[in-house]
Amino acid sequence: MEAMRRIHPGWIAGTILVLVALWLASGVLGRSADPQASAAEPGAPARIKVRTLDSQAQWLTREARLSARTAPLRSVLIRAETSGRVEQVTVEAGQSVAAGTVILRLAAKDAPLQLARAKALLKQRQLQYEAAQRMQGQGLQSPVELATARANQVAAEADVLRWADAVEHTVIKAPFPGVLEQRMVEVGDFVSVGDALGRIIQTEPFLVRGYVSEDVVGYLERGQTAQATLAGGQSVAGTLRFVASQADAATRTFLVELEVPRQTGRLLLGASAVLILPLEKVRAHQLEPASLALDEDGDFGIKSVDAQGLVQFHAARIVQSRDATIWLGGLPESLRVITAGQGFISAGDRVDAIGATQP
Repeated sequence: MEAMRRIHPGWIAGTILVLVALWLASGVLGRSADPQASAAEPGAPARIKVRTLDSQAQWLTREARLSARTAPLRSVLIRAETSGRVEQVTVEAGQSVAAGTVILRLAAKDAPLQLARAKALLKQRQLQYEAAQRMQGQGLQSPVELATARANQVAAEADVLRWADAVEHTVIKAPFPGVLEQRMVEVGDFVSVGDALGRIIQTEPFLVRGYVSEDVVGYLERGQTAQATLAGGQSVAGTLRFVASQADAATRTFLVELEVPRQTGRLLLGASAVLILPLEKVRAHQLEPASLALDEDGDFGIKSVDAQGLVQFHAARIVQSRDATIWLGGLPESLRVITAGQGFISAGDRVDAIGATQP
């Protein structure tokens, strides 16, 4: 211990420096010359670690989803075809009716009597015309007298039809099965020709109407199946009954109508809905939006890693986006997609992939 105390501190420090220098020298001389190991050399840039996911393209039916509204198959405003006072009401607003159901009656006044008179006169005119024909055959009737008898018969027939229509028009019937959505008159109201009496709508089947853009309408055709989601969340299926050939002048979009069989439960017409139209089958990769990236030129796509750990950029297009998932098209069949860390690297960089499975 006494000998150690006599050693100068400078010598101790010098000895330590020599030992450190020898240790560093041994590390330099022992380095491998393998270029693949150069990334671990002191001073060399470290590889960025990225998280990846092996992805395989799948078949997907591309869909168009658009805002739509429910509508009745038919809606008719019933108007009076003769004047008169409302004598009887047989159907209340909101009530379902079959085709031909009597909705209300107007006072017929003398129309039935006038019809009976016209029918009697017609019978007389028919007998007179038949007699004129027989007399002409015997040379006792001139052609003018025969033509007059025939004209009288035709006039009587027209009179019968006119009064028959007058009687018929006093009874207002449903033109098709549906619901009396509105009734505009009550017992005692006087109506004139052309006055609105009520509105009937046909709800079985019903329609879902929407407008599609010109890049979608080319994939649609009448009779193809499609789906819709109603306001209450109910999913329904039907067939396209109409696909417009001419765009709306104001919006430059095309009207489409989905015909849907009547569903159980209450149906709200004019309510919002989502129309789901199948377009085409494509090959696409299902990824999360966080996987998207931009290249140096601002082009949209994804970045991947090849077998040598080199980063590649692939331009892509969104085929479909739903439920926090996107489907990308225009990509190779198999990819090791970078899902995290892609913002810190560029195409051509060498990276360490973490979390990837072997394809």
